Amino acid sequence: MRYQNKDSGVDIDLGALTSEKLRLFETASELFRKNTSWFEFEQFVFSFTSPLFRQAKNRADVLKDPLYVALKDMWLQLGINQGFIARPQHGTETKTRPARPHGTARRRDVAAAYQSSLSRRRSR
Repeated sequence: MRYQNKDSGVDIDLGALTSEKLRLFETASELFRKNTSWFEFEQFVFSFTSPLFRQAKNRADVLKDPLYVALKDMWLQLGINQGFIARPQHGTETKTRPARPHGTARRRDVAAAYQSSLSRRRSR
């Protein structure tokens, strides 16, 4: 079994799912096709009682699970379809601020740490 989303380009093999996880995926697919509320879909799929989290030992196990990746993609696509998430703009570059070489944007005097920002500005 494969999950494919042409809009996002996600293509995942779900052949090694347990029967419990397979039922979860089939139910989630049905909810997706019915255009269920984005919030109801999220509650059903990502609640901690979900089979997705039941056998995981830590968060990294869940994030690497192909079922999680497929369900997250379905959830995001449902959010886009219902207008809760903006459609990604492909081919555009984002403008980022140049990194500062010394970490913080502004240094503060240790003695002035207990002053309010207004009194610090007056003392300059």
